[in-house]
Amino acid sequence: MSAAAQPANTKAKYASTPAVSSAVLAHATTPLPLEILRFKESERQLHWAVAVPFIICYATALVLVTVYNPAPTRAFRAVFSWTHRLSGACLFLLPLWTVLRHRHDFDVHFHNVRTVWRWRIEDIKWLFLTGLSIVNKRVVLPDQGKFNAGEKLNFMFLTASYPLFLVTGFLIWLPGVAFASWILHLSLAALATPLILGHIFMATVNPDTRVGLQGMISGYVNRRWAQHHYRLWYNDVFGHLHRPPPEVKPAPKPSLITMPVVAPPAAVHAVASPPVAERAESIVHDVNSNHVVAFKHKSENDLHVISWPPAKQPAPVGQVVAETE
Repeated sequence: MSAAAQPANTKAKYASTPAVSSAVLAHATTPLPLEILRFKESERQLHWAVAVPFIICYATALVLVTVYNPAPTRAFRAVFSWTHRLSGACLFLLPLWTVLRHRHDFDVHFHNVRTVWRWRIEDIKWLFLTGLSIVNKRVVLPDQGKFNAGEKLNFMFLTASYPLFLVTGFLIWLPGVAFASWILHLSLAALATPLILGHIFMATVNPDTRVGLQGMISGYVNRRWAQHHYRLWYNDVFGHLHRPPPEVKPAPKPSLITMPVVAPPAAVHAVASPPVAERAESIVHDVNSNHVVAFKHKSENDLHVISWPPAKQPAPVGQVVAETE
C-alpha cells in the first residue's frame, strides 16, 4: 500500500502507540519502513483459495435453503445447485493446488496452523476485553502474536470443519446417507455463520482493523498499525529494526614482546697463524654487512676465509617485535 493510499488518519491514530525512544531510533540499523510484509504470496493465495469458494458455497446454500427448499419447482434452481457443487469442488482443489504450487512454503502454513492452536492466557484475556475496548478506548488489550484470539477462533473452526464440509458435501450426492449428511452439513454452516460475519465485519467495516485487509491483498501493512495490534509478532520479526547496531570495537593494538638478549659465542675457534713475519693476509671491511673479513693466503692459489660475526646475528638489545596471532 503506497503512502498516498493509506488512511489520512493513520499517523495521528497510532501516534499514541507506545514507541521506542528517539535515541534507539537514531541508531536503527536500517531506516524504519513505512510498510512491512505481513503475509507472503503463498499465504495470501491460500487464503483466497479457501475464502472465495467458501463464500460462494455459503451464498448459494443460503439461496437454496431459503428460496428453493419451500418451492423446488422455481426457475433457476439447477443454476444455484450446480454452482454450489462446483464451488464445493473448488474448495477442495484450489487449496490443494496452491499448497503444491508453493510447496517450498509448507513450513509457513504448518507454522500458522500450529500457532492458532496454541493458546496463552493473554488470548483468553483478549477475548473477554475486546468487546469493552470497542466502547471504551481506555481498555488496553493484551499483546498478541501473528494472529489475535478472534482470528485464532476463526482459523481453528476452519481447520476443524474443512474436512467435514468436504466429506458431508460429497455424501449428500449419495443415496441412503444424503439426509444425515445434509443435516450435518447445514449444522456446520450454521456454526460458521457468526465467525464468517465477524471476520468480514472486522476486515471491511471496523475502521480500527480494516487496515489489515491490505495485508491479504498486497501482503504489506502499515508498520505502526502492525506494531500496535500484533506487538509480539512484530517484535519477533521486525524488532531488529529498533536495535542499535553492535559496537564496532577498534582493532586491538599489537602487543609487544621483548626478545631475550642472546649472548654472542664465548670464543671463536682459533686459527693457527704463522709468525707475523710469515703472514700474508689482508683485512677487508664489508660496509654493507658490517662484517670484518680476513683473507688468509694458505698457498699461492688458495684463500681461507674467516668471518665474524656469524651471518645470523642475534637481535640487538632492546629490540621489540609485534606479536602476531
